[in-house]
This record gives sequence, C-alpha cells and structure tokens, in this order.
Amino acid sequence: MKSRQLRAVAAAFLAALPSLLACAVSATADKPAPAIASGKQFTAAQMAFFEKDVLPILQANCFKCHGAGKSRGGLRLNSRDTILKGGDTGPAVSLDKPDESLLLRAIHYKDNLQMPPGGKLPQKHIETLTRWVKEGLPWTPGTTVVERPDDKGGRITEESKNYWAYRPVQRPAVPAVKDRAWVRTPVDAFVLAKLEAKGLAPSPPADRIALVRRVTYDLTGLPPSPEAIDAFLKDDSPDAYERLVDRLLASPHYGEKWGRHWLDLVRFAETNGYERDGPKPFAWRYRDYVIKSFNDDKPYDRFLREQLAGDEIDRDNPEAIIATGYYRLGLWDDEPADPPQARADDFDDIVATTSPLALQRHARDIVALQPHRHLPAQAGRLGTGAEAARGAHRRTAGRHDADRG
Repeated sequence: MKSRQLRAVAAAFLAALPSLLACAVSATADKPAPAIASGKQFTAAQMAFFEKDVLPILQANCFKCHGAGKSRGGLRLNSRDTILKGGDTGPAVSLDKPDESLLLRAIHYKDNLQMPPGGKLPQKHIETLTRWVKEGLPWTPGTTVVERPDDKGGRITEESKNYWAYRPVQRPAVPAVKDRAWVRTPVDAFVLAKLEAKGLAPSPPADRIALVRRVTYDLTGLPPSPEAIDAFLKDDSPDAYERLVDRLLASPHYGEKWGRHWLDLVRFAETNGYERDGPKPFAWRYRDYVIKSFNDDKPYDRFLREQLAGDEIDRDNPEAIIATGYYRLGLWDDEPADPPQARADDFDDIVATTSPLALQRHARDIVALQPHRHLPAQAGRLGTGAEAARGAHRRTAGRHDADRG
C-alpha cells in the first residue's frame, strides 16, 4: 500500500477525478439507442425495462424450449430478429397488430395456445410481456441471449479456463493521445484517450487546497488541520504531494477509515441480534485487529488466512487467534428453538459472508448452494462451502460461551 506505485496511482486518480466525472455524465445521457431490426429506435428507459423486467421472465420460462440450444416448433425467443421471424406457425409478434400476436395469445391461454405449458404465468408477468410487445419489443442493440449450459460435475471447459480471473496478468499498451504534454503517468494516458474519443478535454488541475482536502478525506476520513494545509501550501518541493500521501498513510486514522469498510463487509456488530440482543464483550478486539492490520500494511493473503484459520497457522500468536473472531461476528441465537436449524443457519451465514470476500463479488450463495461454474473440481464435484465451515460452528451451550476472553 505504501509504495511509490500507490502514490502515483492515487495522485493520478485524484487529479483526474473531475475529468472522470465529466465522462460519466456524458456516457449516461438518456439518448435513443441505435436502430435495431426494422429501423425501430428505443430509449434507454425502454431497454432498461427489457433488461430488468422482461429478460428475467424469458430466461425463467421460455428459453428452455425456445432458446439458443432448443427451438421447439422452430421458434427461438433469444433475439428480437428470431421473435419477429417466428416458427412453424408464423411470427411470434406482429408489430402492426400487437394485440393479435401469437406470443400474447399463448401467454393468455387463448385459441388452444398455452405457453408455458406447465402453468399460466402470474398476471404481473403477463402484463409485463404485453406491455413489451405493444412497445414494439424493446431489445438491447445487437444482443442475442445465449443461455449457459449446465456445467455439472465440475467439468473443466474451455469457457471456464478462459475466465478472466484465470488469465495471465498482462500489461496493456499505453494508448497514444493528442495532448501528450498533459500525460504525467501511464494512467493519465488511458484517461485522456477516453476523453479525446468523446471530444472532451480534461478539467483544469485542482488547486493545492482542494488537493490536500481531497486526499486527506480519502485516506483518513477527516478534514486536514489548518496547520497541515499551511504546511502543504508552503512546501515547494517536487515530491510535496507524495510526502503528504506518505504522512497520511502513516496516520493511525488511515486504518480507522479504511478498516470500517472491511468491518461492513464481514457484518461486524457488538451485539448478537434476536430478541435479547446480548453483547459480544470482546468484539472490540477483532475491530482493533482489523485497524492494526491496515495500519501495518499487512499482506492481504495473510490477512485472510489469519481470520479463516489463525488458530491453525500461528496458534502461539495472540493476534492470529483474535483474527478468528471473524467467525463470531454474525447473528447468534443463544437459545434457539431448533438447534440443528440454528447450526445450519450459522454455516450459511459464514459461507455467505466468506464467499464474496475470498472469491469475488458474485451472488450470495455461490458456494453454499452449488459448485461455482468457473471453479474446476478435481473429484468430479466441488465440495460445498457449508462442508468446509462445519468445524467453525458457534457454541450454543451457554449464553456467553463464545464470548469468554
């Protein structure tokens, strides 16, 4: 964290922040989408309606029989063009007479047409699809939905081997830019290339007062003192900003600010929840461990290992033992009506918290419910996260057994 690379990246990011915001404003303007299929144009709101409301209905109820892998009756519903082309009985949707569309008749169970055949859709879904058809089938431009085949048995596929997390790290070529004088670091070149591609120019550099305020708030969560501002304004040395960053990284407030984000991710709390909401008397030890780890610039892999298995990897180190307090942070029912269910809930809570932290920010139960589709398994099926968590259950014999220091 406290390397020259961090200082360079931090400096480049803070200096380019106004330009990045300008890019974001330009990119999110609500303009009509490019024409798709029969010259039809859709607004960003219509495409958001398709992606958020319509597509999940199609994926859950239609693509199994009318998707890329299967086309019962010659009909595929995985692109706008294939819907308009239709199947053996003709186009699924009529843009001229949307109320007479085969798709709408089928979901309303009219004229001996019943789709899906296993049961009529909820009325809310029928209304959503009806609105979609009457609006002319809004669809994300150039998109053909391809459903992923089930990767059962943990088989290693070409797709899984090509997943971004398993590719070798590569250094991209630094893009060429017109205003080369503006570029101080390679990061600047990437930012400027995007701006120039959109016909935008960088914002003026931040003045020194704004810069010292930004970086101090960012690294410590606190405003700079008047003395710190004066010292930075009077420092004319070429590395004044880098030395300011170093001072802030060395501040104990750095760990207090950034450790809070980790405590949020692991669901840190000083009470148990439920009706009694009893205290966790020694939770503060874990909190202080996190703050100290950030301030000590502890390597991330060591930080994770200590929390998951500190008592195994370094049992004579009090800090590593305190780190395993991670397992005690969640909800805890000290008098459960159904102890086996409470224990299962503990496993689920541990897995649901650990998986996004140790793997990646994916859906909540990627490990608890099934093998991750991108994780190769050597024994045919990846063991579930709940199995791995069985040795870390929270004790329920007494109200404060798990809280004894």
